[in-house]
Amino acid sequence: MALGATKDAENAYRIAVATAETLKTFGINFNYAPVADVNSEPKNPVIGVRSPSDDPEAVGRFVSAQVKGLSEGGIIPCVKHFPGHGDTAVDSHYGLPMITKSKAIVEDCELVPFRRAVSEGVDAVMTAHIVMDNLCSEIIATEPGVAMNDDFRQLPASINPVAIGILRKQMHFKGLIISDCLEMDGVRAPYGTEKAATMALKAGTDCIMVCHTIAAQVGAIEMVVQAVKSGELSQEAIQASFDRVHLLKDKYLSPNRKVLSASSLVKAEAQKRAHSILAAEVYAKSTTVVRSTPGFFPISYDQQTKIVFVSPGKLPSGGGAVESGEEKTREPHTPAMYIDLLRVHNSSIADVRFFDGITLTADEQKSLDAASLVIFATRNASLSVYQKEFGLELGKKFGNRLVVIATCDPYDFLEEVKDIKNYITIYEPTVPAFQSAVNIMFGITQPSGTLPVGIPEPTTDIREFTKTATDVNKIWYMWQEIFPKWKIERLRLEKLLYQDTGYHLIHDKGFCISYLVEPGHGKLSVIGVLPNARGKGIGTALVRKARHQLRIAAISAGSPDLISFGIGSVFPRFWPGVPIDFPQSTKDFFLHRGFRKSTAPTARDLYRDISQDVASDDVLERVAKLPLTYAPWTAEMYDECLMKQRANFKNIGWIQAYERLAARNQHHEVMVAFNESGAQVGWTLMCSPAAIISNDFAFIPCMPSGQDTGLIACVGVDEKARGGGIGLALLVKAMENMRERGIKGVCIDWVVIRGFYEKLGYQVYWEYEGYDW
Repeated sequence: MALGATKDAENAYRIAVATAETLKTFGINFNYAPVADVNSEPKNPVIGVRSPSDDPEAVGRFVSAQVKGLSEGGIIPCVKHFPGHGDTAVDSHYGLPMITKSKAIVEDCELVPFRRAVSEGVDAVMTAHIVMDNLCSEIIATEPGVAMNDDFRQLPASINPVAIGILRKQMHFKGLIISDCLEMDGVRAPYGTEKAATMALKAGTDCIMVCHTIAAQVGAIEMVVQAVKSGELSQEAIQASFDRVHLLKDKYLSPNRKVLSASSLVKAEAQKRAHSILAAEVYAKSTTVVRSTPGFFPISYDQQTKIVFVSPGKLPSGGGAVESGEEKTREPHTPAMYIDLLRVHNSSIADVRFFDGITLTADEQKSLDAASLVIFATRNASLSVYQKEFGLELGKKFGNRLVVIATCDPYDFLEEVKDIKNYITIYEPTVPAFQSAVNIMFGITQPSGTLPVGIPEPTTDIREFTKTATDVNKIWYMWQEIFPKWKIERLRLEKLLYQDTGYHLIHDKGFCISYLVEPGHGKLSVIGVLPNARGKGIGTALVRKARHQLRIAAISAGSPDLISFGIGSVFPRFWPGVPIDFPQSTKDFFLHRGFRKSTAPTARDLYRDISQDVASDDVLERVAKLPLTYAPWTAEMYDECLMKQRANFKNIGWIQAYERLAARNQHHEVMVAFNESGAQVGWTLMCSPAAIISNDFAFIPCMPSGQDTGLIACVGVDEKARGGGIGLALLVKAMENMRERGIKGVCIDWVVIRGFYEKLGYQVYWEYEGYDW
């Protein structure tokens, strides 16, 4: 969270690079970090400051930067705790948390950072011991082809095939899935570590983690071996997981690895000095003065000023025994060395350590009563009643003469504005972090951190588009500034916006155009924000609301859910995807919001001038030799044409194009090829600018022939007749017909095959990349 408070993800990247350097020096190649949880529950007992923020987009940015820094440094990163541990009030080390959010809410919050990390190629994801009942129920009920049962609803995500299916099937994650430790009571208590190991592997986990007990580790291995022998767990699944591990080793480990040498320690000392300087710089950027009375900082004092430092101490263990465990994030005490940092500036500062259930000594109380100024350090007071109560008492007694430093969670006195007037938060209770607060209090540095939690979402005032001239004009005027290269006539834009399958949104500084292309499948066709309004959350809010709107429309249309959501358009057509010449910042906008760049070939819009000729002499000669005849489509050909279209082509938009032309009595905008027996064997649209289909295309007039540009689309050949040159012949005959009708240039849209249309002289005019949610 300290990184999140800097508001600059570059700091997260630099810290991750430094972390990678240290780990690599000591021969460590895997880091179970960063935390990708959105800390939306202030009383979360296990995540807290391990998360950068309670804003999903901010978490995504900082996680992305850390993943980049670690991986570039040769360390395998692992984002955790999927599908999100940030909104829990139960620590899965000691119990089983349950999140009851709907799928839509989880998509907008918990999954945002994970979706971004996966889209950017993170190598590993760790699953959490969390039950997400409603999320799993919705997936079981709506996901097509999911062979699940209701028992899975109550399984923790770490051993739940539905939850892991979100990673593999919805996010298309190809990397390593690791369970959180199976000795945590979230799974150990209800299932036992050994049984949970088998359940995790069956659910789709690649690596199971058993951290502490040899007996549990051996028992888990034995149970997994037995499960494979019995057929309960397939050898193929084990092999697939092994292959993923092997791929990571190939990627990150050098075949010429050497054992660590004594020189590594010398190197580590130099790194430590450099990293300490970097850490101090970032602490200074993160430390946040949440609020203060005017003129309070820097603290002014003289010889008469009595300053008392109060902080929670650690009680010794019963019987004087040394504690065996780790230093936990949620411990309620602060380091005793804090006072030394304060006394550098004023050696007479009194030190009062207080403890839960133990009253102050008479001398301590006397010192406190005589204080001119009290500095009160807390550690997770929001979860510690005795700290909270003591802090509020001090606030009432000292008012403006009290400064509180929250050394871990910033929530300690975040809402107690009237009681705590001067409030600093440093996000981690380390001595270097506290030094940064001391520097601010005594005027050595100026505060620059910004609170990364408790910030309300920016109001975006987004509303639904209404089919009015006012809204069309608003979008059209913004279009001119946002997309100056892609000119569109106002009337054409209006026709595209008015189509029944459209679901559009408007903001004063931006807009979003989207369509439901068929039941369950949505397309974000255009999103634009005015240049001077970017970076303020408007685009993010538009994407989020568009997906919500399309989801509602999909369900209303009879689909169980919004099955797919991508960037682009079909009919009507703006761009099939993201134009490759759009700036990288535009592409990053989509990647950072969870869209995946497609690995499929790019789509291309091709163009050819036909004012002089339509094909070379050798092509014309080949076409003339084919045993085919050609004619524009007629109403009498309708039934045979549509029957064969439905049999050969599954694209609904394709078939609807023919239906729409027929409904407008524009059959002549289609060329048909017939075999020797008179049966239809090939078809293509050959639309003039006046065709109803041409109105669906936003940018055809932007091509060199302007308003005299025609469209060839939906070129299809009957399956039984393919391979005989019919497609090429259809194109030639269509272009001849179009030229006779005064068309000077032809666009062939959305081409993914290479080399076919180029035979007729077509060249790439625009090219697009695919992005899918």
